[in-house]
Amino acid sequence: MTNQQNPGTSRREFIRNAAVVAIGGGLVAAACGNDDDAAPAAATAAPTAAPATAAPTAAAPEIPPIKIGYVTPRTGPLAPFGEADTFVLGAMAAALGGNVEIADKDAESDPAKAGEVTAALISEGADIVLAAGTPDISVPVAAACDLGEVPCLTSVAPWQAHYLGTGGGLGPDFPEPPVASEWNYHFFWGLEDIIGNFIELWNQAGVAKVVGGMWPNDPDGNAWSDPVVGFPPALEAAGFTVVDVGRFDLATQDYSAIISQFKDAGVEIVSGVVPPPVFATFQAQALQQGFNPPVMTMAKALLFPSAVETYPQGEGLSSEVWWTNRHPFSSSVTRQSAAELAAAFESATGAQWTQPLGFAHALFEVAVDAAKRAGSSDKEALIAAIGATNLDTVVGNINFSAFPIPNFAKTPLVSGQWVTGTRYPLELAINVNSQLPSVPKDADIVPIS
Repeated sequence: MTNQQNPGTSRREFIRNAAVVAIGGGLVAAACGNDDDAAPAAATAAPTAAPATAAPTAAAPEIPPIKIGYVTPRTGPLAPFGEADTFVLGAMAAALGGNVEIADKDAESDPAKAGEVTAALISEGADIVLAAGTPDISVPVAAACDLGEVPCLTSVAPWQAHYLGTGGGLGPDFPEPPVASEWNYHFFWGLEDIIGNFIELWNQAGVAKVVGGMWPNDPDGNAWSDPVVGFPPALEAAGFTVVDVGRFDLATQDYSAIISQFKDAGVEIVSGVVPPPVFATFQAQALQQGFNPPVMTMAKALLFPSAVETYPQGEGLSSEVWWTNRHPFSSSVTRQSAAELAAAFESATGAQWTQPLGFAHALFEVAVDAAKRAGSSDKEALIAAIGATNLDTVVGNINFSAFPIPNFAKTPLVSGQWVTGTRYPLELAINVNSQLPSVPKDADIVPIS
């Protein structure tokens, strides 16, 4: 089990040293490290199934009758976050038996719709609601569950964006971080993790340390560009020059002004956090205008093979990597390793595995484990059981008492680059694995030619 946060670190120390992404010292040292034992690029090496990290119990408790609501974006610009849902819902229905009823809703990539369908699930008798797919989805779902006083589990949003979005507070004014949402628990990685990964990735590339930032006017963009907890102060402390074009509307169709700013400033690294359709438009216009930087590391847009394969130039793009078929974890529900889960998805769908698969699966793992320990669908018993979670899942250990931010748990993060594949047109090669060395590193990043 990877120790992601020293349990002995006080909340006060953590807020001072990590929540504000104090990049000096340890994080920069980790980001500037290298892997002398890196294997040659081989993103398609046959994965080795790892043994389950949670041993089965001799007499596991039964799942009580329970109705689970599930909210993700299936349509709209965030639809790739829901690509694995049909498979996961079918697998869970088969694995969990008749006591578990699952009701799923499409958030349509719209925060208002996410809140609306959550309220509908609560009115239809959902005992617990699960949600994922960026803060645009996780935050309104958590808010609706708070209003309805229904237990809620969320994921797939950096912890800072979700915590601040649900009413949390960071920085010197909050020496002891408050509980942001009484009815919501959340697990994922944080900005400090992705910043460390990206710095290490860009140091490998050997290009000019001039970063063009594309952080839009949405919950992610506002958190990632934050002058205290965001990318700009951390990158500047690590020796990078940041060209921040300001918060822009995701409905923008003409990126000429942004491209011109990047060209004039000598930007060699473009980074940010935008949905796939936005990146597709930006890259097409950039190439038309003669701007093709050697490094393009974009969160959100570059996570999904189905999206990357449609871009004007997909090969060489890089991003954070939350989960792969080589992660050394197993499901507490099906006992499948990450490799086996990914293979089952590919066999059933004919499509390449996708990162949200692991986290959609893990949401149900945590919910089912909590329901078993609660012994009923009573909401007070359920929320108490969720809070006491310490479970090994297919995305790693989820322990809500190990992280200094109340009601949150962290998962590890690696980073990689899309390269020509053997089974699929493009496949992920892992370039940075400092947080999880048990995921094999394939090679250093190669600048886009």
